[in-house]
Amino acid sequence: MNTSRRPRPRHGSPQKGFSLVELSVVLIVISVILGALMSGANIYRQAALQRMFSEFVLGWRASYLSYVAVTHNIQPGDDPGNPQYAVNGAVDSALCGIELVNEMLARGIALPEGRAPETPERYVYTDQSGAPHELRVCLVTVPWSIPGTAQGSYQTAPRHVLRMEGLTPAAAMSFDALMDGRVDARFGDLREDLAAAVTSAASQPWSGDANARRNDAPEGQAVELIGYLLLGR
Repeated sequence: MNTSRRPRPRHGSPQKGFSLVELSVVLIVISVILGALMSGANIYRQAALQRMFSEFVLGWRASYLSYVAVTHNIQPGDDPGNPQYAVNGAVDSALCGIELVNEMLARGIALPEGRAPETPERYVYTDQSGAPHELRVCLVTVPWSIPGTAQGSYQTAPRHVLRMEGLTPAAAMSFDALMDGRVDARFGDLREDLAAAVTSAASQPWSGDANARRNDAPEGQAVELIGYLLLGR
């Protein structure tokens, strides 16, 4: 009797690993997908900044212009009986928060939509890492650099501005490009607060770039800047 055992047939095909070519194709596909997602996120974020600028920031400028048209150039917060022709009656005296809102509404001025119906002077948005920021606007009269009497010279004069607190560098530079056609914290109708009254002839970059983070944390919230949008003389 033959007791030898025949080898059992193996079922299924033997397993094979991925080749270098296959792994390369997979990595390329993943890179393309990630690139498309990042590009889409950047486009969405830029569109959100443009909407905030056109509807909220320029909306507040329109509300201010309506106010001075109604009051015959009396500034918000100034004394109509003894006008100083400055916001709150003095240079560097900001009108903010509920006082600003009530002053505008008392004159029947429509305000842009903000964070909530009771806070139309605030607007919430996110930076490129998804961290939230709150843009807050005030009206204020500040020293503003203007061309001097001699060619190439500059001097300061009081100007009425919309002060914007809580600007990320990306938002500041996006607004600057939309307003002036170039990014420059020193010149144009949109300036950084630190450069608005500078009388040198040299242009200046914004003090923070798009990669600046609070406490220099790589994944932290973007730093915040203050911008001035020129409203009138």
